[in-house]
Amino acid sequence: MGYSQDSVNRFRALASELRADFLSEKAVPALSAGFTSGLGLLVAQIAFGTFIFSGSLAPYSSQGVGLVLFGNFASCLVIALAGGYRGAISGLSPALVVVMALIGSTMDAEGDALFVTTVGALMLSATAAGMGCLMIGRFRLTNLVRFIPYPVAGGLVAGIGGIVWLAAMSLMGADPDWRAIPALLEPSALWRWSPGALYGIALYFAMKRWGNALILPISVALAVGAYHLVLTALDISGDATKAAGLLFTSTADGSLWPPLGPADLVHVDWAVMAMQIPNMLTLMLVSLVYVSMNFAGLEMAANQELDWNLEFRATGFASMVAGLGGGTAASMIVPASLRSKLFGATTRLTGGVALSSSQEHYSWATACWN
Repeated sequence: MGYSQDSVNRFRALASELRADFLSEKAVPALSAGFTSGLGLLVAQIAFGTFIFSGSLAPYSSQGVGLVLFGNFASCLVIALAGGYRGAISGLSPALVVVMALIGSTMDAEGDALFVTTVGALMLSATAAGMGCLMIGRFRLTNLVRFIPYPVAGGLVAGIGGIVWLAAMSLMGADPDWRAIPALLEPSALWRWSPGALYGIALYFAMKRWGNALILPISVALAVGAYHLVLTALDISGDATKAAGLLFTSTADGSLWPPLGPADLVHVDWAVMAMQIPNMLTLMLVSLVYVSMNFAGLEMAANQELDWNLEFRATGFASMVAGLGGGTAASMIVPASLRSKLFGATTRLTGGVALSSSQEHYSWATACWN
């Protein structure tokens, strides 16, 4: 009875906090930061899902994207509401994507068994990683992983920035390898990546000069509109644009979620999954280490001390919900979460806006693709 009353009190406190933030001056920054983070999450998660479910798993890329999107939805919602850092944005990290892609590419199965067994392995890994984080936070064992040297944490923040830069260059059709620099300066390649680079530089200086929370969403909308106006003026059709790699192709050819149903369990090849135990353990370990590094990096970047026990419990519960629902393990995203503080969007509303924004972006994009 006491436990139930305590849960009711916490729920009431959360609802009161959300209502107060909605009526406060934090609402506009939350909309701005959430809108921008939602767009970034959508693009990144679609790219991650397509990368993980490539090669022999390519026919199941739509379901794979749905799996990643659900994991992102669950983790972002749970951590935003249950975590201690106000304005937290969460999702699948690049470090986990690499190990997940390794599991998919080395799965020795064919047909439906390949996809079902791969998803089963990812679900079990996410659930187990979440349970590990939950136990660390529950029994207050974070002191065992908390003392990470500042140079390591700083290197993490810098490394994340480098990964984002490399991913952005790849999305713009540029090979980020230093040996390909001469090729990047050729006219055929220059026109693909230079507009995005110029926009990024202008955005950086505009944010540094004015720091207004509305600069990002307004500039994104203007840039997207200008891009499509140019394509229209040059009489480039939508199919030609997709073929040239200037727009994402549709992922709506199959069922996005749930990736599996009860009837699909008969296709799981347990012997093949058992052979993936080393990779699954690696994914769990990388998840635990990356969660710790994210907390350390965010503490240093935001100059704010976090309650690691609380954050581990929230992250663990989020990964368990994501895993049991067919999603993937996830954690707090440092750049997006830091953006919330820089924009004054230190409220739990920001994560909810990011979720709503990403869903709206996806619905709109799917309608345009079809």
